[in-house]
Amino acid sequence: MPPALLSDFPLIQGPPADGFYLQYETAGLTLRHAEAGPNDNGLCLDLLDGNVERRAAGGRKSPLAKAIGLRRHPDSSVLDTTCGLGRDAATLAALGCTATTLERHPVLFALVEDARERAAQIEVRPHWLANWSANIRADAINWLAQQSAQPGFDVIYIDPMFESTRRKARPQKALAWLGELVGGDTDVGELLDLALARAGRQVVVKQHARSKPLAPPDRSVEGKAIRFDIFLVRDRV
Repeated sequence: MPPALLSDFPLIQGPPADGFYLQYETAGLTLRHAEAGPNDNGLCLDLLDGNVERRAAGGRKSPLAKAIGLRRHPDSSVLDTTCGLGRDAATLAALGCTATTLERHPVLFALVEDARERAAQIEVRPHWLANWSANIRADAINWLAQQSAQPGFDVIYIDPMFESTRRKARPQKALAWLGELVGGDTDVGELLDLALARAGRQVVVKQHARSKPLAPPDRSVEGKAIRFDIFLVRDRV
């Protein structure tokens, strides 16, 4: 882990009394919670556990691939403006896209960079790593506003965090912790407007299946529990 990645975080001698903290362990950088039980393993992002390859195994028939339009545009360049834990970005890279990611939260950015660094250090690097060209710590709205009218991405992808997911089932620990740590992306409407002004072909917004769209989409692709709303940039299609 490069020291620069941890420069935003104060060094402490032991676990805090409450809240989240990062701990660098043998497995990698790990997010822990002071109130978690003694058997809790924390959250360490592992992009080498085979999950990326399993998600990409569906090829261009998967809802994500259909939403991006990989059947007609297999070599799409994608800007993921809300990287989170990087799983969608890695999957798109495994499917042949050129992926660039943005993440504004320092903890999420550090977890992803640590996972990417570990993936780069193994003898046989995963093929998707070369397609994931850059992971940038930046607020997507500010970053896009500073780019030219067309920064060179076919698709701009948005996967916002929402405070209310309407899910009846208890969310996975990773999702629950991210919701508590990051909160809701209340400025996602502004991000959508700016993305539509910058995307080369389309903007794709990932939503929970029963969520209200941010705006009327041109079309949608349904998954089991999620939905991808697709907004076409008509004057550039």
